[in-house]
Amino acid sequence: MGRTRVKIRRRIWILAAILLLLSACGKKTAGPMFAQTQVPADLVICTDQEPLVYEPVVKEFEERTGLSVEVKAGTSENVRQMFEQAKDWDLAFGVSTELLDEYAALWMPYESAQEAAVAETFRSVDHSWSAFSVLPLVIMYNTNVVTYRELPVGWASLLEPRWKGRVAFADPEKSDISLTALAAAALVSPEKEQYVQELAGNLDHNLLENIAQVKEEILDGRCSVGVTTEETAQALRSSGADVDYIYPEEGTLLVLEGTAIRRGTVHEETAKQFLEFTLSKDVQKILMNSQSRRSVRQDVETPKGMDALERLPLPDADFETISMEKRKILESWKSISDAEAGMGGAS
Repeated sequence: MGRTRVKIRRRIWILAAILLLLSACGKKTAGPMFAQTQVPADLVICTDQEPLVYEPVVKEFEERTGLSVEVKAGTSENVRQMFEQAKDWDLAFGVSTELLDEYAALWMPYESAQEAAVAETFRSVDHSWSAFSVLPLVIMYNTNVVTYRELPVGWASLLEPRWKGRVAFADPEKSDISLTALAAAALVSPEKEQYVQELAGNLDHNLLENIAQVKEEILDGRCSVGVTTEETAQALRSSGADVDYIYPEEGTLLVLEGTAIRRGTVHEETAKQFLEFTLSKDVQKILMNSQSRRSVRQDVETPKGMDALERLPLPDADFETISMEKRKILESWKSISDAEAGMGGAS
């Protein structure tokens, strides 16, 4: 009888173990099957903006509308690749209007209901895009490192030997901001290619991946001076960071950013709704107050601490001329980079 009880207990334990194992297996298979169920976003946007810029806009849009937005973010180079593929996204947000014009065939013409509020200079002639923000370029410096006598005054200052290897500059092949800065310097330089070559030498192969790293390098003191946008420099200065900035005395340029709807998108109405939202007075004022960004609207004032746009040293050149200059400068830069790479490989 004792042996029989032992056998019965043993069978019960074995049966319980089998049931537990089957239960665990059932849970393991059910988990991934459930996790794979994803609700597609109501709108997919691509952008080369930093999270600091696009996250508040997207979050506010989602809260006000109840719609969901997926963001595909990257560098200007990444965005160009997304334009080439022209799929899996609906709208380009806050992208250089020159890049948008380069891919003009991608965009669905759309005239915003708020067009009249936008300064005429910042309007698209064919309504292929709507302006989002305008960013003057500046030279920013670390006030703990740069003395009063060493203060930069213009583009030529970036060539000074004292700053060799200490200039924060993003790769012009990846950053439209840096490419525009090269064009600004070239427009006022009698020897354009020479300026590009001398700057490349003074950078001492210290090229950054993106414009966000310029801020980090200067704040950390690894670099003394660098090229960035006015809003970045102004926001840092206002927050009490040890930085200041100047507008190059030779003249600076504006980077105009816009938003465009991809032709043929299945989320056309949602894309229009998002575009109108980004151009609204509410959003434009939020960007001005929280990030020191200039608005493209005529009814939004200039951020505190900034000069009026008409007082900035801007060259007498339209956006088309500047765009052509950028293409020429980019070719010069690539030639110099290729030559340096060849010399490095030979050694």
